[in-house]
Amino acid sequence: MYLDKPLHEYLDDLASSKSTPGGGSTAALSGAMGSALACMVARLTLSKADYSDVHPEIEEILAQTEQLRSRFQELIQADIDAYGNLSACFKLPRATAEEKAARTKAIQESLVEAALVPLEMAERAADLVQHCQRIAEIGNKNVLSDIATAAMMVSGAGTGAAWMVRTNLNAMKDVERINALNSRLNSALDTISAGSQRVVAIVGERA
Repeated sequence: MYLDKPLHEYLDDLASSKSTPGGGSTAALSGAMGSALACMVARLTLSKADYSDVHPEIEEILAQTEQLRSRFQELIQADIDAYGNLSACFKLPRATAEEKAARTKAIQESLVEAALVPLEMAERAADLVQHCQRIAEIGNKNVLSDIATAAMMVSGAGTGAAWMVRTNLNAMKDVERINALNSRLNSALDTISAGSQRVVAIVGERA
């Protein structure tokens, strides 16, 4: 687990020719960092008496953004694992018709898993950007630049994860499943795009 190792080890592996970590885990890391920034701004709001009227709401938001941070951290490894499972399927034997059929079935099943992990990243990013928007509206004015940065990290997490989802969907054969997953992805991306733009606008108005 990279979370138990120095940051430079993750970055060194990311820069190497290794297959993982890659874009998916990096999207999850971006989501975790965006969540952490949202948590920071929430705590800096809770520490100020001037914002006492919004403390109950901020406390609730903080609990939710901490949960999202934890999940994004888990998704870093989940993406690596999903890619590993898919790669293993491509290495299955295919000398006979039976082996080819088994290999194809295993690949298609692993593609679903490999798509669902980054799809969850995008959907969690959609949840997070809405919290960022509310923090931007009522949070500590002195750290608005941090919540704007958080929103940009969230946007990067969602759009980065989307590329991973689409790559796997392009290799899938189940049209009904493809359409369902693509619909979920587009919904999340619409929320992320609108939310991140709104955060920037709010920060500009309040700064």
